[in-house]
Amino acid sequence: MNTHWLEVPQQQRVDVVGTLTAETKELWLGLHGYGQLVQFFSRHFRDLANLHRAFIFPQGPHKFYLEGVHGRVGASWMTKEDRLVDIQNQWAYLDQVLRWATAEAPNARIHFVGFSQGVATGMRYLGHGTYAPTSFLAWAGSWPPDLDPRSVEALKATRFKGWFGSDDAFIGVEKQAQIITHYREEFGLEMDWDRYEGGHTFDKVILAEAIIQLEQ
Repeated sequence: MNTHWLEVPQQQRVDVVGTLTAETKELWLGLHGYGQLVQFFSRHFRDLANLHRAFIFPQGPHKFYLEGVHGRVGASWMTKEDRLVDIQNQWAYLDQVLRWATAEAPNARIHFVGFSQGVATGMRYLGHGTYAPTSFLAWAGSWPPDLDPRSVEALKATRFKGWFGSDDAFIGVEKQAQIITHYREEFGLEMDWDRYEGGHTFDKVILAEAIIQLEQ
């Protein structure tokens, strides 16, 4: 059997909270977690948009039923199957999204906010995509352990803040410590991070404060 990879045009969903105009100064790319859809994920950010701040939410290209073969649908960025191809597709996809968004908001600085699986998706894009974000807010997600040198160097030039939950069922406190230690010992990076009281979800107050701080 021979396997071939073909480039094909596709339509992908991107939701916008706020308005993309020449007056937009801060443009946040929001990357959702595993099993989420952008119309629900974007709700966490609706109170944070204003005349000068807007959010764009590309939806992960893989959609599936969350339980069985009917009912609620979720999306993801990748699985272990053909993961390297999926990662390259992510870079091309995010490039296209940001090319469109920056054309609509030409005076805006770019920021990333990732949740859960969206954290690794965004961090792998660093150093490989056309666009370099000013800052990166990593929320309740595992930092990829296999960052290549290009992404590591790009991460050093990006203002980064990581937040973990004190009672996260997917990334416990012990796992959090392992991630932080790995980045220190493997990449020589002392990452800025903190911990909120709660599980695998956003803290509305801290989220708003973190976004404002990263924009300063």
